[in-house]
Amino acid sequence: LSQQGLAMIGLYTFKPCKAMEIGLMVAGVFCACAFTWAKIMGSGAGHKGQTDHGKQVMGCIVCLLSLLCGSVNLALAGVLGEMKLSVYDTVAYMSIPAFLFLMPFCLIQKPVPGLWPQVLNKTTASDFEILMWTSTHAPSTFELFALSGVFSFLYNIIQFTIVHTLSPSATAFGGNFNKAALVFLTLLLPFLQVHALPSWPYNLVIWMAVIGNVAAFSFYSYLQ
Repeated sequence: LSQQGLAMIGLYTFKPCKAMEIGLMVAGVFCACAFTWAKIMGSGAGHKGQTDHGKQVMGCIVCLLSLLCGSVNLALAGVLGEMKLSVYDTVAYMSIPAFLFLMPFCLIQKPVPGLWPQVLNKTTASDFEILMWTSTHAPSTFELFALSGVFSFLYNIIQFTIVHTLSPSATAFGGNFNKAALVFLTLLLPFLQVHALPSWPYNLVIWMAVIGNVAAFSFYSYLQ
């Protein structure tokens, strides 16, 4: 959707819509929605009152917005590739606005969970304050945080290379395979499960949704 939207305003090369690819995309998204619905209803969250139901709806809306932003990010990477920028230039130029956009949110005070109120001696803190506390009291953890930035940079280089080679849509759908496969592996190996599967019939819906999602995205990647 983001790719075709940018093509309509002349920022990206228009790609023909193929019925098979659109069908696989719809099937994959439908399976993901079915999985989310079964997980919510099977855990009883859908029957715990209006407040809890509102939280579940808000969580789904935020997930959809996150997917939309991720697709726009890949589409913009494709636009920069059409402008003959290299993968390294693309990663570098997109990291600057991402940093500037996220910085204000790191300074917002939020309620801290778990034992953090006793550690920080206050009930609210910003992400930046927690980061600074970690750098002082747990430097090895802070070093892992810094190392994750290096891995993130390498991951973006690999991801944008695929965007420039294939297309943003192929990268987005191909990237969903590992997530769906991990969920499927968790279903196969109960000792990896954080929460037990819901009871019948929601457990069957979850199994069918995961298998359908993996099949749809895998076949889409194969077509690409």
